[in-house]
Amino acid sequence: MKTTIRTTNESETIALGERIGSMLRPGDIVALTGELGAGKTTLTKGIARGVGVEAEVASPTFTLIHEHKGRIPFYHVDLYRLESEDLVGDLGIEEYLYGKGVTVIEWSERMTSLLPNSALLVSIDVVDDAKRDIELSASAPRWTQVLQELARC
Repeated sequence: MKTTIRTTNESETIALGERIGSMLRPGDIVALTGELGAGKTTLTKGIARGVGVEAEVASPTFTLIHEHKGRIPFYHVDLYRLESEDLVGDLGIEEYLYGKGVTVIEWSERMTSLLPNSALLVSIDVVDDAKRDIELSASAPRWTQVLQELARC
């Protein structure tokens, strides 16, 4: 299943993220793609709020993975600085992907073969300075109701 939602400003992108985050459960993975400056971190901030993270969420570009406490653990991964999928495997990312929290991965295209089929795939396309088309897709049955509900927003 797939749905595309257009946001017209940063606040709407964060609100969409909050809505997504409020529906996430332990073990869920959200895989984000989009060009530099598309809004991956902005959406992630909203997802974190929806998961109950109160701390400020920033891109973990230099540390690669940030852990936050919320109603469930929240793992924010940024693979921008990694050049190959082999390097991703060296991170020990599997403990996050198959852990008890929610994992959001920016630049997930850098680990395509490592992503479980159960991941929610999110592609962000820049329409103009403020507007974004956010395509959400998933093949696992778990996401059908989530995507239907998001499409109604």
